[in-house]
Amino acid sequence: MTATSAGPERGLARGLARSISAPQYFALAFGSIVGVAWIVILGDIVGKAGPGGAALALAIGGTAILLVAFCYAEMAARRPAAGGEMVYAHELGGAPAAYATGWTMALIYTAACAFEAISVGQLFGLLFPGIEGPVLYRLLGADVHLGGVLCGAGCALALAALNAAGTRGTASAQAWVTYLRIALMLAFLGVAIAWAQPANLRPLVPGATTSAQVAAFLSVLGTAPFWFAGFNVAATASEEAGTSMRSVGRAIVFAVLGAAAFYIVLVFAITALVPRGVLTGLALPAAQAFEIALGGPDVARLVMITAILGNLTAWNALLMAGSRVFFALGRARLSPPGFARINARGTPIAGVLLVTAATLASLPLGRGFVLPIVNLTSACFGVVYVVTCVALLRLRRDGSRAAFNAPGGTPLIVTAAVASIAIAAVALVQPWFASAGGVPAEWLTLGGWLALATVIWFAGRRGFATVTDTERRRLLHGGAD
Repeated sequence: MTATSAGPERGLARGLARSISAPQYFALAFGSIVGVAWIVILGDIVGKAGPGGAALALAIGGTAILLVAFCYAEMAARRPAAGGEMVYAHELGGAPAAYATGWTMALIYTAACAFEAISVGQLFGLLFPGIEGPVLYRLLGADVHLGGVLCGAGCALALAALNAAGTRGTASAQAWVTYLRIALMLAFLGVAIAWAQPANLRPLVPGATTSAQVAAFLSVLGTAPFWFAGFNVAATASEEAGTSMRSVGRAIVFAVLGAAAFYIVLVFAITALVPRGVLTGLALPAAQAFEIALGGPDVARLVMITAILGNLTAWNALLMAGSRVFFALGRARLSPPGFARINARGTPIAGVLLVTAATLASLPLGRGFVLPIVNLTSACFGVVYVVTCVALLRLRRDGSRAAFNAPGGTPLIVTAAVASIAIAAVALVQPWFASAGGVPAEWLTLGGWLALATVIWFAGRRGFATVTDTERRRLLHGGAD
C-alpha cells in the first residue's frame, strides 16, 4: 500500500507493520549502540586519556546515558509513535519544536549512517588487504580510496534493499546477527584477558599536569553520546511493537547496561595486550593488538569479522530509525508529504531512499570526516535528550503512570536533563580547542544543515499552517484519535 495525501494518514499508520518482538528491540538497541566505534576510535580515546581516563569517562557517560534511557523507556510507553523525539518535542512547543527536533534527528541518523558507510571500507580493507584500491585524493587529512567508496556504496544499497523488503525480516536479521556478535565478543574478550600484561596499563591516566589530564578526560566524555548512540532507535520504532511497551522499555535499559559493560572491559583488555605506544599507532587497535600479542592473525580476523557485523547491525538500525523520522516528518506535514510514502510491505520506503542517498553522497568525504561526525552527533544527541527529559516532566504533571515508569521519579529525570546539557556543551566546545585554526568541520556541517532546515521551514510554512495543531498531533501519533 502507498499513501501520501492528506486523507490516508490512518492507512499510513496501519501500514507500519506491528511485528517487532522484545528480543528484537534489544537487538535493535544494542546492535546500534555497539557498532564499529569501538574498533575505529578506541586507540584515539586511550591515547588521549589512557585506559583509566577512558574507562572512567565511558562509565560516567554511560551512567548519564542510562538515566536518559530510563526517560526514553517511559516516553516510548507513553507515546509509542514513529519519530520518537519529534513527537515528544511537539508536546513542548508545537510544530516549530517538532520540526526542529525532527530535522536534528534526521541529521543525527544520516550522519551516523555516513560514519558506518565510511568505516566499512576501512574494515574490509584490513580484512582483505588490497580491496581498498587506489587513492583518489586526500581530504581532511586522510586518503580517500576507490575501493572504500565502492564497498560503502555496495553495503548501503544492500541494506536499503533489506529494509525495503519489510520490517519483520529486517528485525529478524538484526536479532540473529546481534546475538551472534555477542557470542563472538565474549570469546575474544576472554582471549584478551587471558593474554593481558598488566604492566601495559600504566600509566592509567597520562598527562604531565592535572589540567592536561582533565582536558583529555573531558574530550572523551564529550563523545559519550556517540558511544551509546542507538538505544533510542527502539523508541523511534515503538509504533511497530508486537510486544508490550514494558518489554520495549526494558530492552532499551538493558541495551545501555550491556554496552557500558562491554566498553569498559574492552578498554582495559585491549590496552593490556600491547605497549601503549604500539597500541595508539595502530589503525584498528582492537583487532591488530591481538595479532601482535598472539603472533598470528586468527583472533584478529575474528575481531574484524565481529566489527564488520557490528558495523552492519548498527547501520541497519540507524537506517531504520532515520527512515522513520523522515516518515514522521512527512506524515505530520512538516516536510513534503512524499516523505510519508510506504510500500506494500509496510516500510517507509521514501525515508529509506532519502537516508541511503545522503549516505552515498557522504562517502567521498572519507575517513577524515569520522571524528567530526562523532562530535557532531554527540552534541545533537545531547540536545534531543534534553527535549525528551523535559517532555517527560510535562507529561508526568498529571500524576499518570505508564506501562514502564522511570525509577527515581522527577529527581532522576532532572538529573538526566542536566547531564545531557553538560555532555552536549562539551561536545560542541571541544572541537574549537582541538582545531588548528578556522571553523571546525562539526560546526560547518551543523550550520549548513540548520540553514537547509530553515529554508525549508520558511518555504513550506504556508503549507504547514494548513494543518491545525490538533490534527498534527493526531498525525504524529499515527493517526489515532
